[in-house]
Amino acid sequence: MPDGTTHRLIGTGGGAIFAAYKAKDQTVENWIAEIAGGAMGGYVGGILPDILEPAVSSWHRGIAHSCAAGATVVTGANQVLSKWEAACRAKAENCKAIQLITVANGVFVPAPADPIRQLVSGLAELFWRLMAGFLNGLVAGYLSHVALDGVTPRSIPLLTNGW
Repeated sequence: MPDGTTHRLIGTGGGAIFAAYKAKDQTVENWIAEIAGGAMGGYVGGILPDILEPAVSSWHRGIAHSCAAGATVVTGANQVLSKWEAACRAKAENCKAIQLITVANGVFVPAPADPIRQLVSGLAELFWRLMAGFLNGLVAGYLSHVALDGVTPRSIPLLTNGW
């Protein structure tokens, strides 16, 4: 039966792999950042069902561990995740642009060398790249948890306990 360590390891790996796939068209640097974010998201997603429904007994599996929850995550991922991922990438590009340009008298001009500005906007860009991967990893980690629990002798409920 999978334990917390198994869920964390599989979730982290699954999150990183799914994020890598979703970021396949990104530059190498952005791809690596999204994989790192995906690993973090996978770690969180891998333990999220047990955070929502702590494993106080082997019968602890309710709605968060159900087929319905897995289907909801897949549906949400298909309908919403791509938009959030694109929004995170757009915000990262905006942060990158802030490092390179500024506005002087209503005209875009090259930004003067300001190390503080470059550091802050660079960190903001990294944050949004990580978030794009994190969201993908969260989905993969959550689904890995439900799938791992689904192949145990007690399996997972369709909707909640008793269903």
